[in-house]
Amino acid sequence: MEASGRFLAVRWIMRCNAVLSFPLMLVALISSSMTASAQQGWVTLGCRDVNWAIDRDVIQVGRRDGRFTAVRLRVSGSDVRMLDLKVVYGTGAPDDIPVRAVIRAGQASGPLDLRGHDRVIDRIQMIYASRPNFRGRAQVCVDGRAG
Repeated sequence: MEASGRFLAVRWIMRCNAVLSFPLMLVALISSSMTASAQQGWVTLGCRDVNWAIDRDVIQVGRRDGRFTAVRLRVSGSDVRMLDLKVVYGTGAPDDIPVRAVIRAGQASGPLDLRGHDRVIDRIQMIYASRPNFRGRAQVCVDGRAG
């Protein structure tokens, strides 16, 4: 009798686990699909390690990467105070985009819209103010939103 009571208790616990795990799996699935849709359309154009002695870097993009409607900046390792971006299009026309924001490590800027419709980017010049600390070097990546 005692063995069958244990069997029923184990069966009841397993049933409760199944009932409780389904909503958790559903929440995880919904949140991962929301994250994927938020990332959809963004392509990494290039990354640069921030050298505290230099306050500007250039990322060569080129026609092979496609056409873009916006760019965003992602920072890892350490905070970076981004001043401006100069986007040079495939035609040679420059687009000066004032950023003037501190982008924290592990964070990204919002989308920075490009002039005109989807544009081919030749290169992106980043102008930043160094913020050295003891956490190490920063890396800045530029993403483009495909048009």
